Amino acid sequence: MISVIFSSFSTSDIFSLLTIFIILYVTQFYYKYFTRPNPLPGPLPIPILGNAHQQFGHELNDWFMILHKKYGDIFEITLNQRFIVLCRPELIENMVIPSTKSKYPSRFVVTEDLKEYFKSIGLGIISNDVYENWKYNRQLFIQSMTTSNFNNQAIEWTTELWEQMESYWNNLGNDYELDLTKWMKRFTNDMIFKITTGIKNDSVLSYYNTLIINNNMNEKEKEKIEESEKFIQSLDTYIGGLMIFFVFNKFIRRYVPFFRDYVKKLFKNRDYLFDKVINIIKKRRIEIDNTPLDQPLRHDMLTSHITMNTSRHPNAVRHVDADFLKPMTDREIVGNMLDSMLGGTDTTANLFCFIVYYLGHYPEVKQKLQHELETVFGKDSGNPITSKDLDELRYCEAIIKEVYRHIPMFFTVGRVNIENINCGGYNWPKDTSFQMLFSAIMMYKDYWTDPEKFDPDRFYDIEKSDKYLLEKQHVKNSFFMWGGGIRICPGRKLAMIELKCLLSLIYRKYDIEMADMNAPLKYKSAIITTSKELFVKVKPRNL
Repeated sequence: MISVIFSSFSTSDIFSLLTIFIILYVTQFYYKYFTRPNPLPGPLPIPILGNAHQQFGHELNDWFMILHKKYGDIFEITLNQRFIVLCRPELIENMVIPSTKSKYPSRFVVTEDLKEYFKSIGLGIISNDVYENWKYNRQLFIQSMTTSNFNNQAIEWTTELWEQMESYWNNLGNDYELDLTKWMKRFTNDMIFKITTGIKNDSVLSYYNTLIINNNMNEKEKEKIEESEKFIQSLDTYIGGLMIFFVFNKFIRRYVPFFRDYVKKLFKNRDYLFDKVINIIKKRRIEIDNTPLDQPLRHDMLTSHITMNTSRHPNAVRHVDADFLKPMTDREIVGNMLDSMLGGTDTTANLFCFIVYYLGHYPEVKQKLQHELETVFGKDSGNPITSKDLDELRYCEAIIKEVYRHIPMFFTVGRVNIENINCGGYNWPKDTSFQMLFSAIMMYKDYWTDPEKFDPDRFYDIEKSDKYLLEKQHVKNSFFMWGGGIRICPGRKLAMIELKCLLSLIYRKYDIEMADMNAPLKYKSAIITTSKELFVKVKPRNL
């Protein structure tokens, strides 16, 4: 019918109708924009793109900081929807309280656009907007990581994997330029994969085999290497693809050729990733079913999830709705497994790379770190690491925090209110999307002493020093390494164990030198800030 109608129009008529449609659309767009409630300063959006086009040429965090400098501590941008950006600590104080009665229980509005991409909406914890389900899954995460032997197990696995990676580095030689970014991403993936599933993904081994000529590998080994690398790349692609659903509307994603083709690849990658994890779950179910009842099962997150609310699980989750007191389905489990892998790979790997970069450019900080390591562990680099040792590494922890303050992985974190609230002197309706700009908050001059200066001492014995007076008063309210509030990262304990362990294992025995001291820090910021590359040389220390 429509084609018949349009066939009666001339080309000029169609052009006129199209022109009228565009004028009406643009008029409606700007009418809504200029009559919006609580108009805040910010860049003027354009139809369809919003402000997305203005970010081109800048990393996302850098663009946010430019806008912060231009428009102040509270401004707005349009990226497929309206975002209110908050850059001062007191503006977000109600968003980061650790109360279950928080008015900001979600990170973002789960739009139809995001539901189109996520298969895990209502599952896991990262994208879960169903509060009771989110709370249950979060308890599963915490329960898996608070067993009596978890700390020791995490230390043991980190040490074993480091010794494996160390042997590969030694084989490559002291003068070999390592791209630390690629190594660490595979290291942390191996760690979280084992903690999550109980098995190794052999990501470190697979990457090493791509760097050497190994004519002795059979086809099965080559296939395993390729599959391991494909899985790592798939995780990268999946989390990187999120940005297009936050920034661009459905029209662009479906009808603009470049974006349409890219979105098709994202969906294909998403399906591969989900199928991969589902197959791991199914295989583990069969193993558990074939294990005699009197034989103990190995301890890992996947086994815990499969046996939850069955006779084979010793600890049920308490204080939950009766609807959750049943065994979990594969689809429910895959949400938690993927959240673990996504949250436990890139963040820790990239933060470690940034720490190495800063230590390479601040030799006095590295020297003080190595002195602390010798004080705690002795001069024998082979002395084992214990949980008590890690607790004593206060300067090491201060370095980690100070690096994060300068280049946070999560430079902006979202919050959505579930009822009408007042923020920044404005009344906001429910379901308003806020962005807490941590990269600005953790550099705010009224809360930090010499905020641009890199000095881990601001986190080290600040109660005993008069040097950092502002930190004594405000550090608890203006430093957000783990997100804050009820959505605080449940994997923060594991991340800190990994980071402290690696720094101890490596810097007791080696010095890491920048391949090019004059090279700038190469990073990318989209959903999170990541290291693009970091070439280093690992040299044995002269003890």
